[in-house]
Formats: sequence, structure tokens, C-alpha cells
Amino acid sequence: MKQHLNIWPVAVAVAVALCAGLLAVAGATGLWSGGELWSQLLAACMGAIVVAVVTMVLMRGQRASEEEKEKSIKIHESKVEVYSRFVARMYKLLADDEVSLCDFLGLRTEIYGSLIFYLADSNLRLILAEVAAIDDYRDRTRMLETFARITRILQADLGTAHPEGSERTLVELWQRFDDIQRRHPAAKGD
Repeated sequence: MKQHLNIWPVAVAVAVALCAGLLAVAGATGLWSGGELWSQLLAACMGAIVVAVVTMVLMRGQRASEEEKEKSIKIHESKVEVYSRFVARMYKLLADDEVSLCDFLGLRTEIYGSLIFYLADSNLRLILAEVAAIDDYRDRTRMLETFARITRILQADLGTAHPEGSERTLVELWQRFDDIQRRHPAAKGD
């Protein structure tokens, strides 16, 4: 790193020496007359300044754009992690044979502990409506349908929403696994 710092003064000195040498050669050979030389130098300097300013503005804009993009990517990755954890916890309730009120209310803690930091108010209202529709947390079928709709809301927030009716597909998928479990009760503890 120190070597790079020592190169700059040498590079500037070489550039100034080359410019002075070019001016001396141009003056000695009569390539440019006195007035023309200064107008050419002034035009070159003004052009360099304009190019430097435009480049600086473009670089700042590009840097700001890249920083915003990185921030969006990190937020999206965090959302995926939080939403995945929440969805896994929802469906884990359905996998338990005995769901207690405490287990069910644990979802509330998860919503307030993480989801509210990522969800827009409109999506929180949609989830509120879904949770309000659960009359009995022990009604597995009703909870499964509600959890499928909540999953759809979270997918939409991530921009990975599926066509209308995908809630039905999630319910059917869950029921297929339940059917397999019923047909093979011995495998339940494996």
C-alpha cells in the first residue's frame, strides 16, 4: 500500500515534465503561435474539467444505485429467511397432534418479533383478517386453509406469488402428506 502512495508524486512529476517538454518542442518548432498555443491549452483544460465533472457525477450516481441495489438484496434475503421461519412454524402447528393455545399464540410473538418489520401495512391487515377468521385453533382444516392464504400473502410480498387458487394447491399438498401418514402409521415415529 505504501508503494502506491510513493508512485503518485512521481507520476505527477513525469506528467508535468512531459507537458513542459511538449510545450518547449512546440514553441521551438513553431508548431503553434503564442496566442494559438494558449487558446489550445485553455480549450484542453476546459475539456478535461468538463469530462472530470461529468465522470464524477456519473460515478456518484452509479455508486448510489449500486448501494441501493445491495440494500434491496439484503432486505429481500432477510425477508425470505424470516418468512420461511414463520411459515415453517405455522405448518409445524398442524403437524402436532395436540395444538395448545400457547402454541397457537406463539405465532403472534413471531408476527410481532419479525414479520412486522418487513410487511407493508396492507399485508399486515390481510394477515389480521385471516387470523380473525380462525374461530377455533384446534380446527386443523380451517387452520390449514388460513395458513395457505397467509403463505400466499407472504409469497406476494416477496414477489413470488403464484396464480389465484394456489392456496388450494397448498392445502391439497398438505393433505396428500397426511394421507401418506395415515396409510403408514408405523412410520410416524421415524
